[in-house]
Amino acid sequence: MALRWIEIAVPPDRLDAVVARIEDAEIHDWWLSAPAPRAVVRVVLDGKRVEGLLDALEPLCGGDDGVRVLVGNLEAMLPGPEPDNDEPERDDDRDSDRLSRFELVERVGRDARLNRQYVFMVVLSSIVAAVGLVRGNVAVVVGAMVIAPLLAPNMALALAATLADWRLGWTAVRTGMTGVIIAVLLGAGLGRLLEVDPTVPEIAGRTVIDELDVILALAAGAAGALAVTSGISGALVGVMVAVALLPPLMVVALLAGAGEWRGAWGALLLYSTNVASVNLAGIAVFLARGITPRSWWEKRRARRAAWWAMAFWVLALVALVAGLMLYNSD
Repeated sequence: MALRWIEIAVPPDRLDAVVARIEDAEIHDWWLSAPAPRAVVRVVLDGKRVEGLLDALEPLCGGDDGVRVLVGNLEAMLPGPEPDNDEPERDDDRDSDRLSRFELVERVGRDARLNRQYVFMVVLSSIVAAVGLVRGNVAVVVGAMVIAPLLAPNMALALAATLADWRLGWTAVRTGMTGVIIAVLLGAGLGRLLEVDPTVPEIAGRTVIDELDVILALAAGAAGALAVTSGISGALVGVMVAVALLPPLMVVALLAGAGEWRGAWGALLLYSTNVASVNLAGIAVFLARGITPRSWWEKRRARRAAWWAMAFWVLALVALVAGLMLYNSD
């Protein structure tokens, strides 16, 4: 992972404690300036070391007179750090290319907020998807998936379950459900206004499901979680997540608006199965990458919450697959 920098604003009475924690950490360099009323400490270190240092500094933060910490990417450093080829690989180096827990929560929580931009993007992507589905135009449907903001709420929900962060979970549910309601209302209205042909391949193909659809949704959820934890752009991965979520949801709304209830029911089962698969895969990847709180009691609570969430999604997936088997047998 690339180098990172941390800037720490420190009240005078906590400077010694901050310096002690920095000296105990594995870093490349650090320096101190002392303007009133706070000293500023700047640290350069590998990305894989960020979470450890932030965990050490967290007890000193908080309150009006507490420590303030900023984290950012470092594009270049002259002279550059010398690699230590003699350093043995340790357990925490095996998955060292991920963002710290603090950065993940901030990034995912920010992207999953319900704001006007999210609402506008849901409206626009829903309209584009509806037109593409009705016309059977694959390119237009793909264009709708490019602009659909569906990755962030689902990844926020999976991360909230992994960390037992109920505030983040509520943000994810509120944002995600608002997007679903907007898309369904728009799709149902367009379904009444437009001539919807249930036999169009782009629509008919999303009223049935097989095991490949479940595999696709699991892969999309895993890819989304990997993109989020690695700090890479989620734009292209977001398209894959949207493949599993936006078209089936719009097919539900269009067919319901057109009065084609059997097809709408099949698309709803497909959409629900994909939601369960994406969230299940997301939690599994977050756990596999070692995303956990700092203290042992928070880890215990988060581990319990994560396993309960995985059990819920597994049971939901089993029930949905059973419902789909009954639906396909009719």
